[in-house]
Amino acid sequence: MGKDIRKRKGVGTLLDKAFFEQIAQNKAQTMYRVACGLLRHDADRQDAMQNALLKAWEKRHTLRDERLFTTWLIRILINECRNIARAGQRVIPMETLPETPAPAYDMTARDLVDRLPEKQRLCVILHYLEGWPVKEVAQALKVPQATVRGRLMQARKALKLELTKEEAAYET
Repeated sequence: MGKDIRKRKGVGTLLDKAFFEQIAQNKAQTMYRVACGLLRHDADRQDAMQNALLKAWEKRHTLRDERLFTTWLIRILINECRNIARAGQRVIPMETLPETPAPAYDMTARDLVDRLPEKQRLCVILHYLEGWPVKEVAQALKVPQATVRGRLMQARKALKLELTKEEAAYET
C-alpha cells in the first residue's frame, strides 16, 4: 500500500506538491472504487474524491506516519462520501421518471456487491478489489481486524446466497 511513499527518504516528503500529486494520481483508481461503493452518482463520487484530496493536502502536516498515507486518504474519502450521502438525498423530479418499468436484467458481481450493507461493502472493496490486507482495512475503517474478518465472512455468505437465488431463477 505505501510502497511508493517508502521509496522517498526524508521527513516531510508529502509537503512536496509534485510528490503529493503523484501519489494522488496513483491512488485515483482506488479512491474511485471506494467512492463507487458508497455513492450512486458519478458527480457525487468525483466531488467526494476532490474534497478528500483537498482536505488531505490542507491537513498533510497532521499525518504522523507517511507510510500510512493511503489509509489516511481513504479514511478521509469515506468521511467525505458519507457527508455527501447525508447532505444529498437525491430527489428525482417526476417528469424524469420512465413511464414503464425498466426490464429485469441479470445481476453482475458489481451489482451484488453494491447491494451489500455499507460496512460489508467497504470491506469487500478494500480487501478483495484493492488487495489490502485485513490489517490495513481495519486501520482505514477504525475497527478491529476480527470485525473486518467477520464482515468479509458475512459478505461472502450474502453473496453466495444471492448467487444461489440468481442461479435458481435462471434455471426456471
